[in-house]
Amino acid sequence: MMPQSAPTQGLATAEVSWPAASYFDAATSVAQARLSQLELIDRANWCELYRHKLDGSFWRLDAADKYQQRFLVRIADETNWANFDASALEKALLLAERGGFGTSTCIRQGCSAPTLQRSAFCLEHSYEQGLRR
Repeated sequence: MMPQSAPTQGLATAEVSWPAASYFDAATSVAQARLSQLELIDRANWCELYRHKLDGSFWRLDAADKYQQRFLVRIADETNWANFDASALEKALLLAERGGFGTSTCIRQGCSAPTLQRSAFCLEHSYEQGLRR
């Protein structure tokens, strides 16, 4: 565990206007700009905890892995950040990225949920199979 930084006392009160969850590609200028505004606080469970330098908000970033999609997710409670379940935020991002639901039903046996656009599976089964974008 990395040492904790100074408390957020005295930080600006305006909140960052970033989405609650976003894809993170370190090679992009957007990702680099966002990372420059964050201070690394801790690392655990293949994730990193950051605090925004201006408003003190906490953000979890998946550790770099060339085979996995990385997400930058805002978290409300930094005390249990390493175990925060971001799957609902990631699914919402996947749904938006795919353009919503399709007109067919999921091909998984027994499932009648609508498919994602450009997928043969519903949101739950697409996510379960590892689809993230």
